[in-house]
Amino acid sequence: MVTIKDVAKKASVSIATVSAVINNNKFVSDELKERVEIAIKELKYRPNKVARSLKNKKTNLIGVIVTEITNPFYPLMLKGVEDVAKKNNYQLIVCTTDDDPQKEYDLVQSMLDYGIDGVVLATIDDKESKSVQLLEQEEIVHVLINRSPEVYSDNSVLIDSYKVGEIATTYLIDLEHDDIAFIGGDRLNSREREKGFKNALAKHGVELKDNRIIKCNYDAEKVYQNVLQLIEQDDMPTAFFAASDTMAFATIKVLLDKGFRVPQDISVIGSDNISFSEDFLIPLTTVDAQAYEMGRLGCETLISLLNESENNSYIKPYLLEPSLVVRKSCQKKMEG
Repeated sequence: MVTIKDVAKKASVSIATVSAVINNNKFVSDELKERVEIAIKELKYRPNKVARSLKNKKTNLIGVIVTEITNPFYPLMLKGVEDVAKKNNYQLIVCTTDDDPQKEYDLVQSMLDYGIDGVVLATIDDKESKSVQLLEQEEIVHVLINRSPEVYSDNSVLIDSYKVGEIATTYLIDLEHDDIAFIGGDRLNSREREKGFKNALAKHGVELKDNRIIKCNYDAEKVYQNVLQLIEQDDMPTAFFAASDTMAFATIKVLLDKGFRVPQDISVIGSDNISFSEDFLIPLTTVDAQAYEMGRLGCETLISLLNESENNSYIKPYLLEPSLVVRKSCQKKMEG
């Protein structure tokens, strides 16, 4: 970790001079100021604006970073974080990344400048995440929820997405569906659900036909267009399994728009069990990914870590068990 001492050494000035330049509270000649600023830039030193004045003090602020809040899955998760934070007298700073790693990194930097005590991140897939590296460098307590790199062995609270895929697919197979399409995206949870989907098909001897893996990256319009293409080609499966409820909703919408009956003609199962799934046009059968529990346990883990001054390990990776929620969007495959 680059320190103010490193900057002073590179610029050949005193630590007091570097501090004066950073805080702009004492006169420094233009020549010295320029040397300090060049050293800061070359060393990529990032002075923590607020935390400097709060060293060894708590702000009772927790940062929370999620992908988006338009998907009802995330507000439910945030509710779990908020309930625990409020109970423990913490306030939240909530930000969204839109799956942009640079935006995420910039947000983490800003949170550090506000002196946050810890961070809950629901956005990390990459084992080389700059955001996680920065938090580790700054020795800021953090917990990953919802997503984490496959090799991650530190504190995290996740749903077992592989089992989500197995549960959903096995349910459709038990309903005698033998031509099932998977709709997913390029996120770790979706990739794990796809693995569970494929494993369940193989285990039960069900063929995975060509073009039955549809990558729509959680984009409802892409889901609509891809399913529409199958309809226009007259190449329809008897059931769809979507890696999120929002993609399942988009699937049902295009099916209904084109005159199909759900579930009489085609069954659709989702993942997540978001709040709208029960009240959708056709109540959605789905797999509960325990969004609220992830948020709740993630925040409890973070606060436990913050309260453990010497022990920096509380829960390590923790997998929540998914469960099937049967509603009305699936039924036994009709013959003929």
